[in-house]
Amino acid sequence: MASQGTPDGGLDDIGALAYTSGLLTLVGYTNTAGSLSNVTVVADLTQPTTSNGYAPILLDGVWSETNGVLTYVHSAGANNFSGNPGWQATGVWSATVNGIALIHGTKVRHFMDLSIPFVAANLKKLVADLSTVIGG
Repeated sequence: MASQGTPDGGLDDIGALAYTSGLLTLVGYTNTAGSLSNVTVVADLTQPTTSNGYAPILLDGVWSETNGVLTYVHSAGANNFSGNPGWQATGVWSATVNGIALIHGTKVRHFMDLSIPFVAANLKKLVADLSTVIGG
């Protein structure tokens, strides 16, 4: 017997409170890789201009959690790529995207620098696996 811990039900509850109790938004940021920190807020994120296929994505799909492990399936539509949210460029974006972030209001819930910066071009896709973003 453990003297302390968070049972699976508690992990599921934490996941539900953090993700399913309020809509999150996925954004790309152009800040230099390695420049964000634990005090970063939404106002610190620089995003590409919302043209040529870039706009923040409202995460209005389905979150589920099992034993504290979260999964997400994005809603049907133009920003759904096999259940993952993402962007398909219709031309060059105003700047190279160096990372993606989950935001809620003025708070950054998670951010992740991309291993390879995304330079948008017509029909090029940037797709986010949210389990990777929130698992970091």
